Amino acid sequence: MQIALEKKKTNIAEYLIYMWQLEDLFRAQQLDESSLYNLLVSPLDLEASKKAEIWNWYKVILDEITRQDIRESGHREEIIDLMNEMSYLHTMLISITKDEKYLALYSLAKPHLELLKSKSGDVKPDDIVTSFNGLYGLLLLRLKKQKISTETETAMDTISKMIAYLTAKYHEINAGL
Repeated sequence: MQIALEKKKTNIAEYLIYMWQLEDLFRAQQLDESSLYNLLVSPLDLEASKKAEIWNWYKVILDEITRQDIRESGHREEIIDLMNEMSYLHTMLISITKDEKYLALYSLAKPHLELLKSKSGDVKPDDIVTSFNGLYGLLLLRLKKQKISTETETAMDTISKMIAYLTAKYHEINAGL
């Protein structure tokens, strides 16, 4: 819980990836409260009140997954809204403010994004959704300790740099700078 809240304040991209991972973890446990509690809360060396606070936070997410009917796949409304904000900012930096640094980073990432889009089968994928799908896929490959090609590493590095800059701009705007 603390990790997620800190990431949300300081690195929205890491927060989004973290929450995607958490949603997948919940699904892997078939949304079973007992399994999730035993996995996520029970092992913590904390006072009962702190454990209850953490469990309540997880329970809210669990309830949202159920209520929003995304038991099999998809993301919670909060996550979709944040992704939409990132997509809007992406479009603003390219089309409205014409941020030179972002345009340079985007031009390096664009061929890799187009390749990812063509492989995804999405009818009309968004650049930011594609970026996060790629970054999340890379995380999963690393967690599974699978070999990652040099081409993939290079592609994801360009996308990661673009998302890092976008994230910094997101926090700048939200801080009112």
